[in-house]
Amino acid sequence: AQEIGVWNMGAEKAGYIPGLVGLAAWLSVTNTSHMVEGAKEAFTGIAGNELGATGLFTGMIIGVLSVELFCFFEKQDALKIKMPEQVPPGVARAFEVLVPATITLIITACIGSACYNLTGLYLNDVIKNGIQGPLGAVGATIPGVMIIYLVIMLFWLVGIHGNNMLSAVKEALFTPLALENVEKFNKGEKPTNIINMYALQMWGEFGGSGVTIGLVIAIMIFGKREDNKAIATLSLVPGLFNINETVTFGIPMVLNPILGIPFVVAPLVTIIIGYVLTVIGFCPVACLTVPWTTPPIVFGFLA
Repeated sequence: AQEIGVWNMGAEKAGYIPGLVGLAAWLSVTNTSHMVEGAKEAFTGIAGNELGATGLFTGMIIGVLSVELFCFFEKQDALKIKMPEQVPPGVARAFEVLVPATITLIITACIGSACYNLTGLYLNDVIKNGIQGPLGAVGATIPGVMIIYLVIMLFWLVGIHGNNMLSAVKEALFTPLALENVEKFNKGEKPTNIINMYALQMWGEFGGSGVTIGLVIAIMIFGKREDNKAIATLSLVPGLFNINETVTFGIPMVLNPILGIPFVVAPLVTIIIGYVLTVIGFCPVACLTVPWTTPPIVFGFLA
């Protein structure tokens, strides 16, 4: 938020003030009153889920909106409180931005209040439902899976944990199908749900989100940059257990216009390949519960 503020205000250095305005704006739309089971009254604070993937997405939206509003109002001379020259610059600056910051926070607070009064939900929940609801309606079909994983990877591309962001959709759609396969297998029947949670983890998330294990191996063999080779070396063992944050944020894949394309597309391709091979009978239907950290090839044998 601070960088956005500096960029919008040209040569003038906004310092930390836009960042503080963005933080205050986020707090103005965030639920700070929570009931805990067994407690007699609500406690005031920020719940852990408000700081997770969905909360981060809300924070990004509110942060950009509030800083843009603040910078707009800050440029209006009529809204500035001018102090005498004898006043220290820090104090004068605080009074100068007092009205623009206040107006900005009033607007964001009104947005949050209107959202709650109209829907009965706080803005964070509305955004989460707005993303997860339409995706859930797509259903457990290949087109639906493609859309869901595309959204997941786009979230990853901007630095948000896509799997956490859409975990409610994935769990609701694909876990029951996997458990149904497990039940049929235990009864000696043939599993029929080709698309299920374990199959998708096996097809589209081996080596981590974005199927980056291939990139790690390629960099180790053909890479010329020592920094990338060092990251790939450190990432190989975690990648074998489907953990790839060191690659995602170290290479980085996040906000990378060149590597971002294969990063997003690769899981979609591997899911289609896995689905086709299962449909034609080359691979069996996944029917056993396997931890997501199981190494890729072993995962396939166990599932």
